Amino acid sequence: MHPCFFRVFFHGFLLIFSVLCEAAAFNLDLEKPTVYNGPEGSYFGYSLDFYHPTQDRNALSVLVGAPKANTSQPGIVEGGAVYYCPWPASDPDSCRQIPFDKANNRMIKVNGTREPLEFKSHQWFGATVRTHKGKVVACAPLYHWRTVKVSSEMDPVGTCYVAVQNFSAYAEYSPCRTNNPDPEGQGFCQAGFSVDFTKEGTLVVGGPGSFYWQGQVITAGVAEILNGYSLKTILRKVQGEKQTVAASDAYDDSYLGKRRVCVFMFTVCLSYVLYAELVAGVPRGAHNFGYVSIQYGIKVTDLNGDGLDDVLVGAPLYMDREFESKPREVGRVYLYLQEDVLLFSPSITLTGTHLFGRYGSAIAPLGDINQDGYLGKCSC
Repeated sequence: MHPCFFRVFFHGFLLIFSVLCEAAAFNLDLEKPTVYNGPEGSYFGYSLDFYHPTQDRNALSVLVGAPKANTSQPGIVEGGAVYYCPWPASDPDSCRQIPFDKANNRMIKVNGTREPLEFKSHQWFGATVRTHKGKVVACAPLYHWRTVKVSSEMDPVGTCYVAVQNFSAYAEYSPCRTNNPDPEGQGFCQAGFSVDFTKEGTLVVGGPGSFYWQGQVITAGVAEILNGYSLKTILRKVQGEKQTVAASDAYDDSYLGKRRVCVFMFTVCLSYVLYAELVAGVPRGAHNFGYVSIQYGIKVTDLNGDGLDDVLVGAPLYMDREFESKPREVGRVYLYLQEDVLLFSPSITLTGTHLFGRYGSAIAPLGDINQDGYLGKCSC
C-alpha cells in the first residue's frame, strides 16, 4: 500500500497527515500527524516525496523541498535545498539538508576578466523533487546561466540534480543549457518546472518556456546522466536523450510541460512488449483553455484494476456556469478510463464545491486504502 499524505507548510513547518482532502478514513490516522520543521521563510514543504533507500526497502523517509532555503554554498543567496526527513519522525527538527550541490557559481574568463558563468542565487532548487526506488531528482527551474554569447546575458534555462546509491553519487542535468539560447530557442526553458520518472526509471523533465513558451518535454536515462559526468563540462548532450522540438507559431505561449508530467503504461500485443507514453499538460494551449498532449505525463493510475493505466487531469481554474451571470471558479478533475490501448472513455468529471478552491491543483493515487482490490485517488 502506498502512503497518502496531506501537507501544510507555513513559516517553516511541514505537517504530513495520513489522508488527503475529504475522504472517509478507513485505516488512516487523522489525529497524530507527523510534524517536520524547516527554516522560516524557506518555503519548506513546497514539494515532497517519499523515499525508499535501495538497501532497505522497509525503511521510509520523506524528502522535502525548500526552494528559498540558504545552504553552505559560498556566495549563494536563497539557492534552495532538499531535506531528508526520517519517517516516522522522532523529532520535528530531525530533517537535514542533502548536499546535492556544494559549489558556488562557476566562473568564465571574458576579455581577461573573470565573470560568473551561472547564477544559483534565487534559483528555486527544491521546487520539484521526485523519487523512483533508489533514484532521486530535484530541480531548480529558475537557474540562470550566462549563455555562449559575448554579451553578458542571463537565460533561465533551469537545471536538475540526480542522486543514486543513497545519496553517495550526484550529477547535474541541465538539458536546456545549450547552444540554442534566447526565447525562440531554449533560453527560457526553465527545465525542472515539472519532473517525474517512468515506471522503468527514465527521467522526464518539463521545460515550459522553450520556443517562445511553447514548452517541451525531455527524457533521459539516469545511468546515462551519471556516466561520464564532469562538473567542468558546461554543454553536454546525454546519450539517448529525447526532446520534443519547436512547433509552428500557433503553439506559442502554450506552456507544454508546465503542469505535472508523468507516465502511463499500455500493453502492446505485438511481441508482448510494454511501451511507455507520456501525457503532458499544456495549460495555455487552445486559446488558454488548455489541453493534454498524448505525445509525451498529469497523474495516472489503474483505477479499475483492468491492467491499463487511466488518466486524471486537473483543471483548477474551471468555472461552474450554472448561472451564466455569476460563474463560480471551483475547479474540476477529469477522469479518462483507458478501455483499450490508447482508447479512452468519455470523461468522468468531479467538480469542486468551494469558491476559488482550485480543486484539481493536486492529484495523488492513494493505493488500495480500503482493501477492496481497487486503487483509490484523491484530489485537492
